[in-house]
Amino acid sequence: MKQFDEKGAQLLGLSCDPVPALKVWAQALGGINHPLLSDFYPHGKASTGLGIFNAGGYPNRSITMIDPKGVVRTFHEYPAGTLPQVADVLAELASLQGH
Repeated sequence: MKQFDEKGAQLLGLSCDPVPALKVWAQALGGINHPLLSDFYPHGKASTGLGIFNAGGYPNRSITMIDPKGVVRTFHEYPAGTLPQVADVLAELASLQGH
């Protein structure tokens, strides 16, 4: 998303779907410009390590902001069916960047 690029932030998506399914999904949405990472095998290992893997077999929707030194600055999980609001995420990013 251009708004994040302008703030020097890198977006990454994480799913337990295999890479071919992620490609089809991204195309169905008209294209996604940020990398989509597959946590397919071993199933959910990265999601489990992040504490977001759930009993349904997939990661919970979440946003983690990590600074350039690798320090987690914020973490938010969202209930199923809820999307993070881009404006809120951008405002939090700006706050972390001192803007």
